[in-house]
Amino acid sequence: MNNNSLFNNSRFKLAITYAGVMGATLLICGYIAHFVMLKAFTRTIDRELEVLGKVFEDKLKTQLKTPGILPPNIRKSFPEICFKKQSCVKIKSESAVMSLLSQGHYVRLLNSQGEAIAAINHRPDEFTDNITLHHSYDIRNRHGELYHLHLMPLKINNNQLWGYLQVGRSIQRLNDYMNSLHLLLLLGIPTAMIIIGGGGWWLAGLAMFPIKKSYQKLEQFTADAAHELRTPISSLQTIIESNYIPPETQAALGRQIKRLVTLTQDLLLLSRLKSGLQEVKIQQIYLNDLVADVEEELLPLAMISQVFLSLNIPESYHLYIQGNEDQIYRMLLNLVNNAIKYTPVGGEVKINISANNHLGFITIEDTGFGIPAADIPHIFDRFYRVNLDRSRNTGGSGLGLAIALAIVQAHKGKLEVQSQVDKGSKFTVILPLVSKVNN
Repeated sequence: MNNNSLFNNSRFKLAITYAGVMGATLLICGYIAHFVMLKAFTRTIDRELEVLGKVFEDKLKTQLKTPGILPPNIRKSFPEICFKKQSCVKIKSESAVMSLLSQGHYVRLLNSQGEAIAAINHRPDEFTDNITLHHSYDIRNRHGELYHLHLMPLKINNNQLWGYLQVGRSIQRLNDYMNSLHLLLLLGIPTAMIIIGGGGWWLAGLAMFPIKKSYQKLEQFTADAAHELRTPISSLQTIIESNYIPPETQAALGRQIKRLVTLTQDLLLLSRLKSGLQEVKIQQIYLNDLVADVEEELLPLAMISQVFLSLNIPESYHLYIQGNEDQIYRMLLNLVNNAIKYTPVGGEVKINISANNHLGFITIEDTGFGIPAADIPHIFDRFYRVNLDRSRNTGGSGLGLAIALAIVQAHKGKLEVQSQVDKGSKFTVILPLVSKVNN
């Protein structure tokens, strides 16, 4: 993954985070506003209906004598009353209370079981019976209009329960307002998130621009330094090979020069991989042969180190990937070489190939010293040494794993590690396949 991709991914994540946080904030605020408005409106309506119910309760108390039964002369006091299963003729009245009933309010009488008996200026079966005696609820009438109904106990002599008085009010207009609010939230929040995301992208770019420039300068300095070191190293190598230096000194200096050459080349390669400046030849690679070549090249090293090196490639698998063969070879060479170096005498290093769907898996498993859990997150950092003395003895520069990770990421893959101290490590390379042939 080059620098531009890295910074664009970070910038995208920041923008998405801004948009997500703001979207969640707007959604929570919208929900709270909806909840508060609904509660406040419901409480206001319940109080209004209680007042309306008290008015009718006071007028009815003087008429009602027997629980659940209306007196025959009830029409004298309430000419607007309508009974169940009887025709209901609405009567115009100049009374302020009665005029409310023609403007979306509703009043009816229920028995103690919640069954409708009669209603004032409306049909008592406008709504279903309230058998469950629900105190306050919303329901639609026969015409589909939404009402809020409120239940009040109706008591007569000696505080005896006659039945219930149910009063209600149309809340269709409120429901339309709430639907408009929901629509506004449904359309407004995504629109706001898109706008905020665009603004977050721009702000993230401004915030990260100095960091990007500094990182590019650091990468450029590393590449330039590695490149410029080539000339003095070559000169030193020429001087060392002259006859003026004793053979013992030549051998010691030669080893150090060789390490310096390797370090310079590794730094230059890593800088180019990270910056995306490395020119690569993309081709189709037969993974089976490439891994077999790595095993063949490192087999002598394993024999010298007295480590058993084995390769397992299922005969039914023929795996192909797209990429740069030299880089993939270098990456595998680094991983297997590390496994051999850090495995004690008599240990074992296994290389396995497998596939799942469109992904190829190469695992390098050893029975070596292992990596402490605290060190695992840092082993791919440049110059990081798990054990400084042990790394010096093996001649490592601390760049092998960093280069391996950079190569895998450049090929849109993953490099995972599992390890236990004194039991061994397992590195898994995951690469996208372009072809998988099963025999």
